[in-house]
Amino acid sequence: MTICVLGKVPQLLSNSALELKSVSLNETLLAQSGVVCVLNLNNEEQDHILSQIHHSKYGWSWRVFTCQPSLLSDYLSDGLVDTDWLSSKEKHLPSEKLNRIINEPNDKLLAYLWLDETRKMSPMKVISETAIYRYPLLDIYHNQVRTPFRYLHRLVDADLIEADQCVDRVRYCHSCQSGHLNFVDTCPSCRSIDIKTFDALHCFTCGHVDDAKLFLSRRTMSCPKCHTELKHIGVDYDRPLELYDCNNCHQEFVESDVVAKCMTCDHTNSVNELTSRSFYRYSVGESAQRYLLDDQLESKRNIILSGSVTTSVFEATLAWKNQLSLRHKHQDLLIGIKVQNIDDYILKFGDVAYIEFISAFSEQLESLFRTTDLSCQYTDDVFFILLPHCESSFLSIIETRISEFAGKVDSELLSLIVKSWLLPSIDLTVAPEWLSERKSELND
Repeated sequence: MTICVLGKVPQLLSNSALELKSVSLNETLLAQSGVVCVLNLNNEEQDHILSQIHHSKYGWSWRVFTCQPSLLSDYLSDGLVDTDWLSSKEKHLPSEKLNRIINEPNDKLLAYLWLDETRKMSPMKVISETAIYRYPLLDIYHNQVRTPFRYLHRLVDADLIEADQCVDRVRYCHSCQSGHLNFVDTCPSCRSIDIKTFDALHCFTCGHVDDAKLFLSRRTMSCPKCHTELKHIGVDYDRPLELYDCNNCHQEFVESDVVAKCMTCDHTNSVNELTSRSFYRYSVGESAQRYLLDDQLESKRNIILSGSVTTSVFEATLAWKNQLSLRHKHQDLLIGIKVQNIDDYILKFGDVAYIEFISAFSEQLESLFRTTDLSCQYTDDVFFILLPHCESSFLSIIETRISEFAGKVDSELLSLIVKSWLLPSIDLTVAPEWLSERKSELND
């Protein structure tokens, strides 16, 4: 296996028995799969080349080592070059796993992590940005401005990636989602930040508590209220907790109220209002291989609720419940939801943006329905929900909440169609055919 070297061949490699080739990064090289290369460049150029490699069509299949660390090397490279490791692995480079990926992978980022399970997707601290942290690999492979947390949660839930270590937890402004916050103690009475602390003394004789300075006289320490001489701490007096005094309203208090003032938009947040986000270092999950090679996993784009089942289970349950309701005169409700223009949306904004939308929509639906309600992803764009023992009046609430959510969608490309059918129905004899007809009504 020939190892490509970008830059001057380093001394540690020239003295080895490795087969080396000095190259420059051009379209011909970037069009090759499974390249193993070593970068010996200055920091700025090295980071630019690392980003360029990962942006290329086959960058996910490369192994890239560096001769010195740089800003992005810990996130976009396989680490510092190790001649002993290269010599021992030379016959097996590129990875044997690469030969098993025949077509372009479903998810290049997952493929990159799967080819070498020691690789991690780590967050990088960027203080100049309001998010504070970002994932360079996610930025490149999925072109996201902010970290798509719902997308990452779906990957974790599907066991496609695993959260190895919590790197940091950041709290964000409720108004603008900035992590640049200043935590300030304030007066609980008037909310002023103009407060000061003072040491207090507590007289055991009369119970008076006040500033320690007021207990001091020229020769002795005595209570300013009962004038008892205070000689022994723990016998005559003690020192309680540090107290606060507000210079605005002159209120004395033991505990201050903490607020978080956003340094980006100046919004003052109570601590309970803040959004907390944990940033993890991720590695490839156990189901990644099955997803990449066999594509046997449930689509990451599906709407998933606590009562979600497969289509066959949903059809069987629908037929059974319809017969039961006919017999006992129950009333049920079936709701159909269609998401329109999915392909156009993904083409413009990307797969991750759509998964973020679907995850947010799932959260909205989860808050509406009961644990006894059954749902299924009937097709890529159609979702059915069966609500047993449900009155038709509930439909107006659902339609209002879904309309509110639809109004928050950033793009006009996506639209939602919602229809409902009262059950039982004497026409529902063959569930698959009956559901297919209801799906057609969503297209009308």
